[in-house]
Parts: sequence; C-alpha cells; structure tokens
Amino acid sequence: MSGPAWEAGGTALIVTATSGLEGQARQELRRLLPDARVRPLLLKGNLLLLTAVPEEQALARIGEGDTSCVAQVIPVQRRVPVGPSPGSFGAVADAVVDVGRLRPGDTFLVRCRRRGAHDWRSRDLERQVAAQVERATGAVGDYEGEVTWHVTVQVYQDVAYVGVNRPWAAVHKTPRRQRKYAPGERPLNRAQWKIKEALSAFGIEVPGGARVLDLGSAPGGWAAALAQAGARVVAVDPADLDPAVEALPNVEHLRCRAEDLVGRADLVGAFDLMTADMNVDPAQAATIVARLAPLLKPGASAILTIKYTTPHRRRHERDAQRILAAEYQDIRLRRLPHNARETTAAMRRREGGGAAERSKAHG
Repeated sequence: MSGPAWEAGGTALIVTATSGLEGQARQELRRLLPDARVRPLLLKGNLLLLTAVPEEQALARIGEGDTSCVAQVIPVQRRVPVGPSPGSFGAVADAVVDVGRLRPGDTFLVRCRRRGAHDWRSRDLERQVAAQVERATGAVGDYEGEVTWHVTVQVYQDVAYVGVNRPWAAVHKTPRRQRKYAPGERPLNRAQWKIKEALSAFGIEVPGGARVLDLGSAPGGWAAALAQAGARVVAVDPADLDPAVEALPNVEHLRCRAEDLVGRADLVGAFDLMTADMNVDPAQAATIVARLAPLLKPGASAILTIKYTTPHRRRHERDAQRILAAEYQDIRLRRLPHNARETTAAMRRREGGGAAERSKAHG
C-alpha cells in the first residue's frame, strides 16, 4: 500500500467539474482554498485537490462557496496502486482498514467508480473488498439501506483513491456552466457528420443491405447515418437511443455492453462493417474492437474513434495500433475536421483470421 502525500494533517479531495472548463474550476477552488494544489486526473472533468485545510472545513468552504463549474467533491484518505487483474484488491482493502474509521458493529457500503482498462468489474472489487474489510475490522458490509460509512474507491487506470466517509460528507452541486453538449446529448447531425466523413476519408463503401455493428451507439448518430445509407445496423449500448433512431426499421438495439458480445457464436462472421465511438480509454476501446474481430467477415472494415484520456496523444495512438494489429491489417490513422480532438482509425479484418485463429491453426 502506498500512503498519500497529504497524510500529515492535510486533506485530499476528488473533484468532478464541467468537462472542458477545468481551468475555471481550478480558479474557483483556489479562491475558496488559497493554499490548494489542484491537478488533473486521467479523464477530463476530474481533478485532485490537496490542501492543508482540515477535511470538514474544506468541504464546507466548497459546499457553501460560489462556484459555477464544480459538480461533486469526495474526500479520500489513501492512494493505492492497482493493476489490471484482481490481485490488487487486497491492497485496497488494507487501505480502507488503515484509514482507521471503521469499528466493530459499524455498517458500511463499498462503491467503486472505475476509469481505464481492467480485467475486473467494479462490482468484483466492491464485493471482495467488503468481505476482507469485514474480517479485518468487525464492521458489517452492506449493499442496501442506510449505513454508517461510505467507502469510495475512485480508480484512475493504475491508481485508486480510497475514502472512508460519512454518507453526508460528499458535496454535490449543480454546475451553472456546462459544456456545449452534456454526455450522450450531442446533436445527432454532428455525430452523423463524423461517421460520414470517416467513410469518405478512408474510402469505405456501405452497400445497401450491408450488416453493420455499431458499438457505443447511443444516442444513435452513427447508427442513423448508416441506416440512412441503407445498412442494417445492430446498435450496441446499454443507454437509450434517440427515439427517432430507435424507430428506424433497419436499426436493432442491443441494450448491452460491447464486451458482452464476445463469444457470441451466432454473430461470428455476420457483419460487413464494425464502427465504434465508445467513451472509454483508447487501449480499452482497441481491445474490445480486437476481441470482436471474429464477428466481421474476413477482409471487412472497422472504424474506431481513439479518444484522448491524457495529453499523450501519440502514446494513445501507438497503444491502440499495437492492440489492433493482432486482428486487423491496413490500419490507417487520421485526424478528421469534424473529429479534430480525436483520432479516427480505419482497418480491415485479417483475411486469414486474427491471432487467436492462427494460434489454433498451428496448435
């Protein structure tokens, strides 16, 4: 376990703010807490604030202060390295115990919010950490109802920030300033321009009746554009599609995560094109598209949006290209006018199958 830099009487807060207005949020926070050090975390709209002001007082200042970009503030007391496998759950549980707030007979709820690519789900961490903390403290882990303590685990790829707080401790505010479009509410016509531009730039044709698998589809801009081109679209997303897209006769909505399609024998080789515009870490998005390659016909095309989760754009592109190369060939990367803050990748499924098929053939 790694102890936090602020453990000598200081306070650490995870702050979520209006995406795209992080600079203004920092100014607001420093006005309320002049000694604060504020730095960005893995994704836009996520900040870590360190201050010498005691935790309760710092929360009160932010909660009562005049802010326009701050949305949520959660105290954290420990920082722990985490890995892609569940092997780091024990370190997270140790960090919870080390905070020293849980007592025998207390009740607590573990909630994990995960950002990044991992071979485990948030629910897996919640259950295993709760069980280990129960054994170590005598407190009772619960998943419903009122509890004495909230245990929050905020994961940013390879580091977790752990907080053990009273249920009322977090600050929740409604930002008065919003980015132009809230998540999932981008106008469909802008999304439609993105996919039309990508198809044109990479010379990919969508013949009438082609079957297209659209991952991360909601609210449905890409699905609508592809359907209007005459394709039969399977739109994959747990979230709702726009009613106008849902009503299209050649759009089928699978309300699930893209990862849930791995191993679907009924879909193997069923699609002429795969498109993916998922709001996840670039390596995670590339991994999903690679794992779903068998659902494409050999030689069929795929289009992936590589979204930057850190300032290291080139690294994200290299990581995605390396992962995709196991299953795809002719990988091309371009930054398109309607997608200037992201990179669009186009590729073809390998004619002879990907790494998994080649391994079986040589086995």
